[in-house]
Amino acid sequence: MAPAVNEWALKQVEAVPPANPPEVQSSVTSRGDQAKVLRGLMEQRRPGIIEKNKTSHCRTLAVCSGKGGVGKSVLSLNLALALAQSGASVCLIDVNLALGNIDLLCRLNGYWNLSHVVSGARSLKEIQLEGPLGISVVTGASGLTDLADCSEAVRKDVLGQMQELEANHDYLILDNGTGIHRSIRQFVTSADNVLVMTTPEPTAIADAYATIKSLSNIPSLEIQALVNQYTSDDQAEKVFQQLKKTTELFLHTGLTQAGQIPHDMRVVQSVYDRKPFVLSHPDCPAAESIFRLANTLQARHQATEPQNKQESYFPRLWQRLLGEAA
Repeated sequence: MAPAVNEWALKQVEAVPPANPPEVQSSVTSRGDQAKVLRGLMEQRRPGIIEKNKTSHCRTLAVCSGKGGVGKSVLSLNLALALAQSGASVCLIDVNLALGNIDLLCRLNGYWNLSHVVSGARSLKEIQLEGPLGISVVTGASGLTDLADCSEAVRKDVLGQMQELEANHDYLILDNGTGIHRSIRQFVTSADNVLVMTTPEPTAIADAYATIKSLSNIPSLEIQALVNQYTSDDQAEKVFQQLKKTTELFLHTGLTQAGQIPHDMRVVQSVYDRKPFVLSHPDCPAAESIFRLANTLQARHQATEPQNKQESYFPRLWQRLLGEAA
């Protein structure tokens, strides 16, 4: 079935007297030009307000990895639920480039995403999905990079909606794509904290180091490493120490340990069942590790909260996106 957005766009165009001859008007409303029609209609909307000096207590955590298959999306979802279970308001944002699967992992249908907000087909509130424990799930965040080609009115409207989203949550967790692709790099470098995941596989460790290296020139960015799917405490410690020593030797910067998650078959089963393991098996070793990580994040957040006032995440992100487009 064709998306409802096409019918909606055509009805809106029919309501406006055509400025061109019929044959030209027909061409404008063809399939290839419907995105332009939507964008033009969006520019007529009342623009939102970007409060550049607005401060925020919401913490942003970017989860990334150098290699696929290390469990990044599974961690992001289960960490969001662990934080929500303790009473925090959490928004999980999928920044993967057309390969997002957060909605699939918890039995949601995420057809509408942020690219539709940018085009004007939907508002941000309309595309938000309500996940387990009331967490908000937003897909297609990489579509924000298209704002560089939009008018100032469109930018203000979309970013104003994003600021409102941030103001309504205690945590934004950004599930990023594999590696630091140029199109999503600014989502990571604008975050408060970055969690780089790896497994004990040599290729995963090498790619994790490459990711850390690409981010090490951002002085305000705190990078932490997390070892997933380890089979023994000794193995997990060796992997982290290898990353830490290499980072200190060649990048001349420190690296802290976020935590470690053991190999657990209930995690594998949870993916097949599409039921997050912190809910289906809260006492399994992997879930216990996630809860410890959530408690650590909250303790650090509460300890720094009085001094935690800073510019909101999305104005910071937009400035970086502008710099990337220049």
